[in-house]
Amino acid sequence: MPTAQGTLVRNSDNRFTAEFATDDGLQTTFSATVSPAIHPFTTNSVTLTYDDAEQLTSTRSYTGRIGIDKFVLAFANGPIISGGLNVPGVYPAETVAGTGAWEQN
Repeated sequence: MPTAQGTLVRNSDNRFTAEFATDDGLQTTFSATVSPAIHPFTTNSVTLTYDDAEQLTSTRSYTGRIGIDKFVLAFANGPIISGGLNVPGVYPAETVAGTGAWEQN
């Protein structure tokens, strides 16, 4: 399974953007909603795990968990975005779900 390192930025209480440089040399972005609204957090360690670049297209739904000191977002079609949260993290941890769009350029 290929992996890509990247960034994840919480844009607001209910939106985030994740960006990765995938093995095919493309900049891959996932812009999404998150529910319920999440407390502010930052991260310096984000990994995307996937089988095929075709999984990183279109609008996709995910489920996951954010907090206390890590996060995992899993997509029904296979990819996973995961990483560690910077101190103070998110407390209490939240089970989340949302939808977003993948873009590659």
